[in-house]
Amino acid sequence: MKRLFKLNALLVGIMILLPLSAASATEVKIGVIDTRKIMQESKAAKKARAGFLKDLEAKRTVLKKKQKKIQAMEEKLKKKGKKMSASDRQKKAEKLEKEIKELRRLKSDLEEELKKKDVELTRKLLREIGGIVKEFSQKEEYTVILERKSVVAADKAIDITDKIIRLYDTLK
Repeated sequence: MKRLFKLNALLVGIMILLPLSAASATEVKIGVIDTRKIMQESKAAKKARAGFLKDLEAKRTVLKKKQKKIQAMEEKLKKKGKKMSASDRQKKAEKLEKEIKELRRLKSDLEEELKKKDVELTRKLLREIGGIVKEFSQKEEYTVILERKSVVAADKAIDITDKIIRLYDTLK
């Protein structure tokens, strides 16, 4: 909350001082982008996310196979457990418990790995988008480009999100 307040105060200060700076010798050009929209709608970001989702599905398949194996073991133990000797039943139960623990560990490791990959992918996309926005800003001589979520209100005329999406897609 403090960070948002400080950011808004800084933005208001910049907006007040910009026209005063350099005796208004240059035109103030402000743009607004919606990074979330860029990450959801750009072809380049969708392609990167598709690779991530493909990896996710492959890992989920492995997890589902392991779950089916455990279910089969449980059913077998329930059906044939009464006919087994106590020591055999104990061995099967211990093996089943070991498999269940391994499944939980595998699931936990998978979730952690996927979270890391998602964070890495998001950072990579944000770096790429940031570079494109910076280059666009210099080329088109924008004074400042702001992120939509840190702006309380803005005219749609200064929204350059679609331009950035098209630029990002052509470069990727």
